[in-house]
Amino acid sequence: MNPTAKTRIASIAFAVTLTVGAIVLAPTQARGATTTQPTSGPGWKFLTNVTHADGKPFTIAFHDTTSRTKLTPYVRNVAAELTSYGIPVVVSTRIVPTTKGKCPPSHTIAYRWISKPNPAVPNQSFTGTCTLAGAPYSAYVYINSDYWATGRRFPEWQRMNVIWHESGHAVGLSHPATCPTNKAGYKPLMCADAYKDLRDRRYTSFEATAFRQLNTNRLALR
Repeated sequence: MNPTAKTRIASIAFAVTLTVGAIVLAPTQARGATTTQPTSGPGWKFLTNVTHADGKPFTIAFHDTTSRTKLTPYVRNVAAELTSYGIPVVVSTRIVPTTKGKCPPSHTIAYRWISKPNPAVPNQSFTGTCTLAGAPYSAYVYINSDYWATGRRFPEWQRMNVIWHESGHAVGLSHPATCPTNKAGYKPLMCADAYKDLRDRRYTSFEATAFRQLNTNRLALR
């Protein structure tokens, strides 16, 4: 099979499709999938065309050596947290050049560290998520290097929130329709920059529920 990626198209069984998610410190909402299995709940929602996880581990790769050097310390923690929620992710040293609109290889999440990846929206980072038969297949994540630029004064919590937020898109999460607050006082990270503290885990109980539901749906669809 040699499928092509298209942006914002309906899901067709056994064809890889591409959905683009973005964050500009206050991301807009995205439409969720329709399925017989739960794809949304309090504070979480799946990307259009996503209904479940296929259970195969993802490998994080990098567009170039600069991206690898700058982002590895962050994505190691992202991978550990996602794995703890049942979405297995490992970090490699592989170089996988990315092109906007083109799906990376199967179960590869390729990260790129670049200034103004969307010149029309200078503060934006974004993710393109490819899906296959209702499950995330691969993704590219463009992280705006301007967040680290001298004089821009983006705090570390904001950089971390963006990287974790975009990584959530990569494995199938959308912007939720509502942004409630949990018992710990946190709103879903997939809503926006929902909190500022530098605790070890960035995802809230809302995202944790969504990640687990991706696996529950897979088992239910067997």
